[in-house]
Amino acid sequence: MEAHTFLISFFTAHFKRHETKKFRSSYFLPPPTVIWGIIGAMFGIEREELENFAKENSLIVGAELCDFKGLATEKATLMPWDKENRIFIRTVEDFEFLIEPHYRIGIYAKENLIEELKEKIENKNFEFDIYGGISDCFLKDIKNEKKAEFMEKTEAKGMIPADIIAGFSQITEGSKIIRVLYLNTFFYQGFKVEFKVKEPIKTVNGIAVWSVDDVERFRKGNVE
Repeated sequence: MEAHTFLISFFTAHFKRHETKKFRSSYFLPPPTVIWGIIGAMFGIEREELENFAKENSLIVGAELCDFKGLATEKATLMPWDKENRIFIRTVEDFEFLIEPHYRIGIYAKENLIEELKEKIENKNFEFDIYGGISDCFLKDIKNEKKAEFMEKTEAKGMIPADIIAGFSQITEGSKIIRVLYLNTFFYQGFKVEFKVKEPIKTVNGIAVWSVDDVERFRKGNVE
């Protein structure tokens, strides 16, 4: 197993929050399953095979929001196909976008996958296009970082389950915190914030990272 981090930015990003319906709010951070998709796109993994890909390579992933220019809301016309009546149904919904977000992605995975990932990022040689959540959100830049360390800590950045947060170890000017539902578990996502947690959790360079087993636990959750 080997740790790695890379920087990735988008012109805009929208990571749809699970609890939103008509107003499509965005997570600040791509959740683990979205990061599977970003990495999977580099390797040409189809969506329905992402979980198997994550299991086979022992993917443990997380993200930190390093910077962004703000939030914007746009109206979009959705036209799902009604098979029974053979017509398109036109609906207008509001989408929330992050403007020019920059992320640090932390990964801990099998060594051969990490080495191939580094090469793909270095050469920008990807099997599929990489998007910031949806296909309207285009990749701006991506690059490897040099040093990464995996360790268990009681302080972490990124996306933390609400029930294990004990406080904050660092809050800087311009920080933001949101409470979100991911799968069936409540989380806090932070920008320019480091959380204290009640028990040691997996981190890569201080970013909270989550395994496939963790994601399954989040699916079961504690929300009725």
